[in-house]
Amino acid sequence: MKFAINLATQPYQDARRFYLLWGAVLVAAALLTGALLYGAGSGWRHSHGISRQIAAEQRTLKQLQDRERADLAILNQPQNRDVRERSQVLNGLIRRKEFSWTLIFSDLEHLMPARIHVVSITPLLNKDNQIEVHMQVAGDSRDKAIELVDRMEHSPAFRHAQVLQENSTPRAALPGDSVQFDLSAIYLPGAVREPERSGQ
Repeated sequence: MKFAINLATQPYQDARRFYLLWGAVLVAAALLTGALLYGAGSGWRHSHGISRQIAAEQRTLKQLQDRERADLAILNQPQNRDVRERSQVLNGLIRRKEFSWTLIFSDLEHLMPARIHVVSITPLLNKDNQIEVHMQVAGDSRDKAIELVDRMEHSPAFRHAQVLQENSTPRAALPGDSVQFDLSAIYLPGAVREPERSGQ
């Protein structure tokens, strides 16, 4: 039986393999560190750029708000009150010109369920200078009025449709009418309508 015994005071070691292995580990660690530093630097530059943009937008907004307050202060002066009232009247007239009876009846024609009809329509300008339409509709079914409100809510021409009042003894009713509703909605005459489909 033979035994391999090394009697040297400094046993042989494969130093080349050791240096290659640890050299590769150090290079990989250096590359990873460089990539992390680059990513952190890019993220900081990006967030710093966004922060500068936000600060610029906030400064612009503040300037606009200051200008609006200054303009309102001028309009609120007693000598300018008639100018302000005249501008409100002119704005109201412009908004009223946007209202088209032909267009609203065309919109309602596509939304109106069967066995329900319009009794009256009254367009008004609300405090936000929007066209608010008050309608009376009558028919033989409460469900049909609810269906009309739902259709108006899903139409681009109307917003915030709601039932204001229900009357089970309608005035000026047609034969077969058993219920009458007062409805209101914001009317958007400039809204984009979907094109009509052929065959419908």
